[in-house]
Amino acid sequence: MNLNFEKLVTKALKFTVVLFFMLMCYYHMLSPGGGGDEALFIIDLNYVKTNGWIAAIEKGIGLTYLILVYPLSFILSDYLALRMTNVLLLLILFFYYYKRGEIKNKLFYYYFLFICGFGFFLLGTNDTLFIVALLIFFNEVYKFIENKEKTSMPILWCALFIGFFTRELIYIYLPLVLLALFLLWKNNGNIFQKWYVPTALLFFLVAINLPSLEKNHRISYDDKKPESNVKSTWAQRQYLAQLLVNEGKLADQKHQSWEETDAYLLEHGENSLPKTTSEGIFFNFKLTISEFFKDFTSTVILSIRQTGMIFIIVISYLLYAIFKRKISTNLFLPFVSLFIVATFSFIIISYVETRWLLVAYILSILYYSELEFDNKLPKKILLLNQILLILVIFYGTYKVFLKL
Repeated sequence: MNLNFEKLVTKALKFTVVLFFMLMCYYHMLSPGGGGDEALFIIDLNYVKTNGWIAAIEKGIGLTYLILVYPLSFILSDYLALRMTNVLLLLILFFYYYKRGEIKNKLFYYYFLFICGFGFFLLGTNDTLFIVALLIFFNEVYKFIENKEKTSMPILWCALFIGFFTRELIYIYLPLVLLALFLLWKNNGNIFQKWYVPTALLFFLVAINLPSLEKNHRISYDDKKPESNVKSTWAQRQYLAQLLVNEGKLADQKHQSWEETDAYLLEHGENSLPKTTSEGIFFNFKLTISEFFKDFTSTVILSIRQTGMIFIIVISYLLYAIFKRKISTNLFLPFVSLFIVATFSFIIISYVETRWLLVAYILSILYYSELEFDNKLPKKILLLNQILLILVIFYGTYKVFLKL
């Protein structure tokens, strides 16, 4: 392949990524506030201002995130304070990668900027804080595996604690966290290095959660509870949605109303739908398996929109290494990425939301950048991926202009 053409494509990718990111920032930051889950955090923020922190914590709020948002809410409107907090968190993550990420391939920043352009990090929810914390944690573990001297145990533990206290979703990541800690221990890692920094943070996070721990016996997490007159749960609503989708009575990636869910339970009995996500896994195991393969396949295909061929290439590289029995700790990041996507595809009977998979996608981008820098991938694949990313940018830009 002509070298000048390769350089031209790379320059075109950099240019279009920057323009795409700027356009998407303009589109998302100026979009009306209070849509989707953002409304929940606006309500909780106002609840704090009206009833005080203790009452809000006892009720259950996204405490760790709202502590960061609260000061900005006095100089910005609530939804802008939420979004601006996430912009600052995103800048912190960029700074972390630049100063401590050990990034060899500078194209990583453009791949990362590309996925940020889709606006997941710009919405006013605590997803960004949770994702940033986990990305830093897994990156510090990976750096230890590759080069022990470059790892900061205080940063590693602080990131894990923040992730744990930010979203209840952390429990899905527990097998990966335990694996990470095992790898640290197996490689003789001094995991309690400068222990006083993360310990102080842990005591602080426990202390601010005491009202919830005393009243509810749990950490204060955001909770999307329906109206008090609704009898069904989110798990039942999601499970019924997938049943209706399979019967052709509901469009894919949509939910029926709470009233329709309650009516279904009234007609078929309160045990006709699983009450929790874990119960849903074994409620109809044949359906769980069939939905797993369907969700996993669609998730891998739809990853093209956020990563081009990057996620597919990284997972293929992992599976090829396993097939060739060339398994090593260097495969930690692609394994984490595959595990996250497979786990969500398994436990979620309805559609898997992209925001749940951003940790997997960004870790795959990080690993892909290393493969690219170390010349472990064919040049034609790298070039085709860059061309595909440019085409996705053009398509995404076209879709945005239709909405403006």
